[in-house]
Formats: sequence, structure tokens, C-alpha cells
Amino acid sequence: MSALQNNARQPSTTSGEHSPSTIVLVAVANVAQPEEGVGIVKRFSGQDLIDLFHEMDRPDSDKAIVGVQLAISPELNGTSRWIAEAVIDFARVKLFSADAPGVDTYAYRLASNAVFRDSAKVEPSDILEWRSLYEVSSADGGDDPELVAHQTWLSTVITRMVNAVNLSEKAVESQ
Repeated sequence: MSALQNNARQPSTTSGEHSPSTIVLVAVANVAQPEEGVGIVKRFSGQDLIDLFHEMDRPDSDKAIVGVQLAISPELNGTSRWIAEAVIDFARVKLFSADAPGVDTYAYRLASNAVFRDSAKVEPSDILEWRSLYEVSSADGGDDPELVAHQTWLSTVITRMVNAVNLSEKAVESQ
């Protein structure tokens, strides 16, 4: 399995920045030099993720996305720690809302089948339209044990990284 290399920018919030309830973390590999391992790129919204997709899709790009994870804050996941989980489907969605006829946004379907949008959990019954933009699939259409193992490993590593940084920041802020 590729070595994980952390970029200089940590997958966390920074002082003075609005603390998001979700963070999109993308594992990126250099296809021209695979020995460099996998780096992590942090994004805060679905639109930021789309921008990264466009950057990676350029003909001169030597990088490829090898996994997308959503880090979910304790406030949204019901625990005392951040949890990262593999995004298996990223889509443009229209959601039912009591405030508006249909909220047009991005959403993430996770390996657990939970659905989130940026900084909020989504009830599946509130989804009016779903148009996939990124979907994890295997060649034979079934679950690929190697892919599942990679996603689980990546979730574990990212969960540890996000908690280490965010829990350290909370300790510093409380002093």
C-alpha cells in the first residue's frame, strides 16, 4: 500500500477560521512518480472539490485522485471525536426544504450510506434529485476487497490526523 505523506497544510481548521462541521479530504497520487506515495488535499466544500476535479482533469496534470473522504465533526457524528469516512458518491442534488422550494447543493454519500452536504447531515427522504459527479466503482460492479481495505485504511489514518490536529487546537484554545 502507498505511503501516506502529509502536505504542509494539515487537514484541520486554522485559528481565526470558521470551524466547519465537515472537511473534504482527498488522497492524491502523483502518477508520474508513484514512489512519492499519497498526499492529502483539504477542501471545505463541494464547490472546492469540483474545482479540484477540474484541476486534476487537465491534460498536463500528473496527479490522480485515489480516494475522497469526508471528515465529520463531533457535533454532526454524535461522538466526542471527528470521524472520517469514504465518499462513495458525490453529487449535485436538489433537496426538499421547508424554507425553499428546492435547495440546489452538493452532497456526499458515504460508505455507511449516510448522506451529508457541506456542514450538515441530509435525510435521504429529503433528496428530490441526485446527479452523480464522482462515484466509486469496481470493474466488475461488485465490492472490491482491495478497494474496501484501502478506503478503510485511509479513513483510519485521516480520522487520526484530523483528531490529533483538532483536539490539539481545542486544548490550546481552552488555555
